[in-house]
Amino acid sequence: MRWRSLNGERRTVTAAIRLGDDAVARGQWALALRHYGKANHHAVRVAQAGESDQDQTVLGSVYYNLAELRVKTGEVSMAWLCALQACQVYGRLDPTNARPTAVHSCLTDPSQFTFPSPPLAEERIALNADARSRYVLLSAGLVREFGSQALGVDVGGGALDGITDVREVVERIGESAVRTYQELVRHDTVYTEVDVTRTRERVTKARSIIDA
Repeated sequence: MRWRSLNGERRTVTAAIRLGDDAVARGQWALALRHYGKANHHAVRVAQAGESDQDQTVLGSVYYNLAELRVKTGEVSMAWLCALQACQVYGRLDPTNARPTAVHSCLTDPSQFTFPSPPLAEERIALNADARSRYVLLSAGLVREFGSQALGVDVGGGALDGITDVREVVERIGESAVRTYQELVRHDTVYTEVDVTRTRERVTKARSIIDA
């Protein structure tokens, strides 16, 4: 497909996302998936141009929503892969590198981190934590569907953080995401106990899936 100019590609992404969201609102999952697939194709092209971190954020959100749509259409392995890709994109933007212990210093002394704006840092820390908690839940579903070795299959660059044991995924990645939101709440950001609860519920559900 011919390159349309960077702004043209961005407009295509925005239009495809809007159509995808409209289809989601009507419960038309297959149609939404087609629109988001188009958005993904163009968002990758825009992100590869490397002009703006915001383009990376948009790409992460497309992968994130694709994961949910793949769940709706019953595509367990593709949902997991999209969740992994969302984490990979958001992980590159997160100034704490998914470390809850770094949240305090990032928000109180941003000069030592890549992103000088605390509100922007807050958002990117939260996006990564949220995506990682979704990944934990989908990892549990993948293992339930395909067995204990499912995360060891080298697709999409390998399992997140190189962790292929699903219980370790839950305890290390999942609990870290919960603690990250707790730190964001402790530092009086826009995030609340609702975010902590949502993240903890995903981790709890993942445990129940692998213990079933």
